[in-house]
Amino acid sequence: MSEVSMHDDREDEEEQQRREEDGEFLDPSSALDVIPDEAADDDHPMSDVEDDNDDGEGEGDEDEEIDMSNNSTTYFDKHTDSIFLVDLHPTLPLVVTGGGDDTGYVWTSHLVPPKLVTTLSGHTDSLVAGGFSPDGEWLVTGGMDGQVRIWRAHKRGQMWEFRDGLAEVDEVTWLAFHPTQPVFAFGAADSSAWVYSLAPKLDSLCVLYGHGGACTAGVFTPATSGDEEEINLLTASEDGTVISWSVPSGAQNFKLGPAQFHYEAPWVNLNLHPSGTSVAVGSADGKVAIIGTRSGSVIATVDVVGAVGAGAGGPRELTEEERSVEGIAWCESLNVLAVGLVGGIVCIFDTGSWRVRRTLEAGDAVTKIAFVPGTTELVASGMDGVLRRWDVRTGTELWRGTGHSQGVLGFALSRDGQTLVSASDEGVALVYK
Repeated sequence: MSEVSMHDDREDEEEQQRREEDGEFLDPSSALDVIPDEAADDDHPMSDVEDDNDDGEGEGDEDEEIDMSNNSTTYFDKHTDSIFLVDLHPTLPLVVTGGGDDTGYVWTSHLVPPKLVTTLSGHTDSLVAGGFSPDGEWLVTGGMDGQVRIWRAHKRGQMWEFRDGLAEVDEVTWLAFHPTQPVFAFGAADSSAWVYSLAPKLDSLCVLYGHGGACTAGVFTPATSGDEEEINLLTASEDGTVISWSVPSGAQNFKLGPAQFHYEAPWVNLNLHPSGTSVAVGSADGKVAIIGTRSGSVIATVDVVGAVGAGAGGPRELTEEERSVEGIAWCESLNVLAVGLVGGIVCIFDTGSWRVRRTLEAGDAVTKIAFVPGTTELVASGMDGVLRRWDVRTGTELWRGTGHSQGVLGFALSRDGQTLVSASDEGVALVYK
């Protein structure tokens, strides 16, 4: 290599490092490829942002104002449709995304621009569920085509090899991993739930039928007998029932329905308390029920819509659609539960009294909420294209993640709370540090 070439390479590396430190980037909606500053005068096709080689110190530049509204560090834009699935590897700087283009990708979160690691093909409809296993060894995706496809890591995650596939149902609605065993479960629109082991080989543990409507959510719950091999799965349905299952026998530990909840509501999501002793389930009409995972007792029921009016200082009319509970999050550092609604409201409940502490305005329909691990800071994504972070103790907004031109459908947060990756309706994933 010539001295001139080596000098240019060093300049390229220094320029990329400077960009990472200064937070410079191209607006993802403006170009497909990052064009280095020094290439601006060469014979390369230019993006719509013709003056992006500005060093950030100029004034009055319209494109600079657009860049200033995007505080992400980098972006991934290979999807050609909405992104529904996003997850972060538990130990490696890897992201998996999947979307309405029937394709998934594994890519890096620490490089600018990201590097594509693996393309996940084979689905014939949108990828809507799945992610990395807790040990990082496996990757499983579920689609609206009813397929479940399984990949395994090779070369310490540098490659992902397709291992097997399932096609048991018409549409997968959710997918969950067991926290300590190589086991996963998924639910289907036909009311069923399926549990499989991944190792030493893919094997069906049980098929569960007990709901009268689509199985909308599920989570593995801790063993109750002290036997580490015991596996329990809790599922919810749009028919208003919640069932705890013993796997692999398929027996029901308990089943709750409208008679136990004292109302009939379609359950649409759930979230397990960090202790594993209780679970919160949310309905499409603004109700939340707290259930003991061991006893099956209904600990509390909360009318979130009613709490919105009380917490906001007056009644607020929400349409039927706006009442749906789209996000539930337990705080590890404070005795509170956060509930997000399609109406753009996040309610913070005291878990001792189940009274609302405060309400937070999210701007538009809430799509997901999660606490930064070990803190009282709550992150929410919304259909206004913005991510927000609050301290729930004070209700103070601490940060906004911007850069999307359409709604944010969800996000993934790293275990150390230092990396956040968003999934959007325009098919772009943004990485925030």
